[in-house]
Amino acid sequence: MNLTTKCSLLLVGFVFFTQTIKAQDDRDFRIGFKVIPGFNWIKPKTSNMQSDGSGIGFSFGLMSDVRMMDNYFFTPELNITSMTNRIKFKDTQNLQLSGNGRYYNNISHRYNLKYIEIPLTLKFRTNESGGIRYWGQFGIAPGFLIDHNVSTAASQSAGNPVAFPMGDKYPANDQSNDQFDFVDNEDDINVFRAAMILGFGIEYNLSENTSFYTGLRFNNGFTDIRDNKKSNVINNVLGLEIGLFF
Repeated sequence: MNLTTKCSLLLVGFVFFTQTIKAQDDRDFRIGFKVIPGFNWIKPKTSNMQSDGSGIGFSFGLMSDVRMMDNYFFTPELNITSMTNRIKFKDTQNLQLSGNGRYYNNISHRYNLKYIEIPLTLKFRTNESGGIRYWGQFGIAPGFLIDHNVSTAASQSAGNPVAFPMGDKYPANDQSNDQFDFVDNEDDINVFRAAMILGFGIEYNLSENTSFYTGLRFNNGFTDIRDNKKSNVINNVLGLEIGLFF
């Protein structure tokens, strides 16, 4: 047997062995790490508010697959999620500031929010072909506020000077900052957020127990982000998931 034939047989054997290894990543439990860069936007539910543009969102954390049956998995996660949300009152709104009693209009808020999220989803995964699987998932994601700040912008009414630090960041839920609230329209943030998760993508097996994971995720909030009975707004995020199972 000449050297060329031996090399060819070794190459064929290596390819066969590699494909065999890839096919063995069929564990009942596995864990991984992911990041989700994306963009987010506000959806007002009351007529006195409107979106003021989109912002940047980013999540990172741990993910896992727990097999329920063939190709069906329960997939709990633990993520840190940051969002930048911009909202404004309709231009017709002329509101009185609690701190000085003067009136302002063209009022907008920019919220920087950080949550710890615990997505609980169900995932369907296709059989592996050429090292690739396709997947889809849906579920819910309860979240809890762990950090936040807000900055406010407004136009002064005629003859009334601006008397508070518009544009400066401050913690909205701190009672010492209630002077920046407008009458009947507080800027406080709810500490709890709930969302629906929808996602789909592909997974590529790199080695026996390592797989590259990517896809799109829609994080659709359905609870009011503001602690304010006069307005109701939700925030949504569309992100690109990138991660590794190991």
